[in-house]
Amino acid sequence: MNSNRISFYLSCLNYLLKSVVLRKELPFIGGIVVNDKCNLHCQHCSVSNRSIPDLSYSEINNGLLRLYNKGMRYLYIEGGEPFLWRDHTKNLEDIIQLARGIGFKFIVLYTNGTFPIETKADTVFVSLDGLKNIHDTIRGKSYDRIISNINSSSHKRIIANYTITRTNKNGIECFCEKISKIKQIKGIFFYFYTPHKGNNNLFLSPTEKKYIIEKILILKRKGYRILNSKKALCCVDNSAWMRPNGLSYLFAENKLFKCCRAFGNDEICKNCGYLSFAEIYQITRLSPDAILTAIKYL
Repeated sequence: MNSNRISFYLSCLNYLLKSVVLRKELPFIGGIVVNDKCNLHCQHCSVSNRSIPDLSYSEINNGLLRLYNKGMRYLYIEGGEPFLWRDHTKNLEDIIQLARGIGFKFIVLYTNGTFPIETKADTVFVSLDGLKNIHDTIRGKSYDRIISNINSSSHKRIIANYTITRTNKNGIECFCEKISKIKQIKGIFFYFYTPHKGNNNLFLSPTEKKYIIEKILILKRKGYRILNSKKALCCVDNSAWMRPNGLSYLFAENKLFKCCRAFGNDEICKNCGYLSFAEIYQITRLSPDAILTAIKYL
């Protein structure tokens, strides 16, 4: 275990001790949306290609400092597609270097996987919404290129990110079976589609979600490398997690948002499918299951 990872675990322990002792909801994870541009046009996405200016390097520096000064040491970077970000000679790796210099202990990158996956981010989540036919229906013809980039990557922690909609809800087991055989992929993490567009053709009902959660739990017991914890999945099933909350902040569009950009929209919060937030909620509640599961991808 390298010194950066030890430092990160110590910072997490310090956070948990302070939050328990002070009994306060302290910010835990910060996110930054560096750009709006994306080379894909996914049917369920509402946060890219909206003609919003990408952040400059200076604006990113300001955003990172604001997150850091709120106490967050765990950072995630997203877009758009972050590998498309440029500011003159600066690129994505300059952002990661900047974040390290500011003091962030652990950096996660979200990407669509259509660019070579070579980065100094600690963990990379790559969007894959099914096997080839299903994925390409949702995201456009990109599956073969993504799998090629994954197989060619030297990165140690690549995780497949699967957003569940009505289009792909029946392909989960086949996906787990095939993807689990790709050695470069360390695990699979599931999300549910959040209806930002109000697209009810994609949105799953509570009954459908319940069935899928039960299915995922069965697949976990079969030994597939699923990185959603049982505790978090069950709390999503029962809607027993607080949202919005102050555990996460997001810097986007040159503004700082508590929780996410939908803060204050009760309908979106009610139907939130961002299951990472459920994991964070359980971790800060000292759930052993959530903590031990998180260690697998941290």
